[in-house]
Amino acid sequence: SGCNKLFYRKCYNSFKSRYVVGDELGQGGFGSVYKGSRISDGLQVAIKFVSKRKTSRFLYSSKAVPAEVALMQIMSQPPICNNIVQLIEWFDEPQRYILIQERPDPCMDLESFLKKQGNCMDEDMARDIMVQVVEAVNQCSKRGVLHRDIKLQNLLINIDTLEVKLIDFGCGDLIKTTPYDRYAGTFRYCPPEFLVYGSYDADPATVWSLGVLLFRMVYGHLPFASKFETIVGIFVFKDGLSKECRNLIAWCLEWLPSKRPTGEVAEPGQSGCQTTASHGRLIWLHSMRNCNYLNEVYTK
Repeated sequence: SGCNKLFYRKCYNSFKSRYVVGDELGQGGFGSVYKGSRISDGLQVAIKFVSKRKTSRFLYSSKAVPAEVALMQIMSQPPICNNIVQLIEWFDEPQRYILIQERPDPCMDLESFLKKQGNCMDEDMARDIMVQVVEAVNQCSKRGVLHRDIKLQNLLINIDTLEVKLIDFGCGDLIKTTPYDRYAGTFRYCPPEFLVYGSYDADPATVWSLGVLLFRMVYGHLPFASKFETIVGIFVFKDGLSKECRNLIAWCLEWLPSKRPTGEVAEPGQSGCQTTASHGRLIWLHSMRNCNYLNEVYTK
C-alpha cells in the first residue's frame, strides 16, 4: 500500500523491501534505535523499533496511532522546524511499530558531545545550543505538543555545524489546560511541584527542565543531586559564570511555577502579538530573548 499523508504504511512486508537496518544507535524505555538506509536512494535514516507490548499510550480513542507517532506526525508537518528530528514514515507490524526518522550525520547526543568537551562547555556554545532548544520547544508549544523529557540524551548535535535537534517523543503528550498527574520524564529534570503536590502544568515544568539543562551544560553536573534537593530548591552557583547566565538559570529554576518565564508575544520579524491563547501556551523563544544572556545571538 502507498504512503498516505500520515506517513503510514499498513503492510509490514513493505518495511523490509524499503530499508536496510544497520548498527544499533541506542536503547531506551520505549524501544531500540538503529542506523539504516533507504534502498531506493540511500537516504541515511534512524529506525526505531517499539514493541506493542510496551505501547499503552494513544492520543485518540481509535487507538490506531500510538502517542509517539501521533506527536511526531504533528511536528513533521510543514513548516518544518530544523531543530526537531522529522518522522519520514512509519510501519505497523503485528508485534511492533517501526518509526523511520531523519538521521543527521555526523552527529551524537548532547551528553556524548559534552563528554568530549570535558563534561561542560563555555557560555557562548551553551547559548547557541540553548537558543536552538528553545526554538524546538517553542514550535512544540505552538502546535500543542508537550515533549516532557527534555534532557541531554534527547538532543542530537551535528558535530560539524553544531545544529541541534530534539528527539524522542515517547514521553510526550498533548498540551492541556489542566494539570498533569503523571510525570513521564527523567526525575533529575522533574519540577518540585510534582514531587511535593503530585501535579504540574505544562509550561512551567518545561521551563524548569530548560534551567536544569543549561545548568548542566555550563557546570558539568546537575543542579540537584536528589529529589530532596529538588524539593528544597537550593542550588549553588560557582564563580566564573556571567550574571546574565546565572539570572536565566535562576529564573527557570524558580521554586514557584508562577515565577518562571511566561508570556505570549510576537515572533521576530512580525508586528503585533502572535497568540496561542487557546491553551494559554508560552511562546518560549521571546521569553528567553528578553534575557541579556541570549540577546547577543539575535543582534549579531
